[in-house]
Amino acid sequence: MKLLTVFVLISLVLLVLGAGCTGTPSFMPGTPAPTPAVSSQVTPSPIPVSDPLLIGTWTLKAMNIQGGTALTFPTGPQIFVTFDTATLNGYSGCNNYNAPYTLTGKVLSSGQGITVGNMVVSNKYCESVARTETTYLQILGKATSYTVNGNSLTITDNLQNQLSFSR
Repeated sequence: MKLLTVFVLISLVLLVLGAGCTGTPSFMPGTPAPTPAVSSQVTPSPIPVSDPLLIGTWTLKAMNIQGGTALTFPTGPQIFVTFDTATLNGYSGCNNYNAPYTLTGKVLSSGQGITVGNMVVSNKYCESVARTETTYLQILGKATSYTVNGNSLTITDNLQNQLSFSR
């Protein structure tokens, strides 16, 4: 019985070894491995979207908040934003700020697509303008679209709040 078990085990080992040796090699030993085909087609990298009409300094004239139901006119220090080709910076009534932005190239019902990256804001507290400044920076930081109409710029956020600027 032991002899039969040993014979069966040896037969199984030989069968497994033999099965691994019967496949056809993808290349013959001593010849170089085949090289993958190289595509001559290059995938283009996305072209950054820009809008020369947006570039420059804009002064805040009004904020349309609560989903467009409350129009406010900021008083106090002049709030502004300056756009260059990849960053925006400005003064929010008490603090200076800057952030990267990207024009998405999408056309939305509220204008051209825009996203604002992480904003860096100085850390002063001015009680008289704190509420206005906070609202302004929240809308700007969550911007989803913009429109330029002559000397007017409107930035709209994801809740349909709007910042209205002029040159």
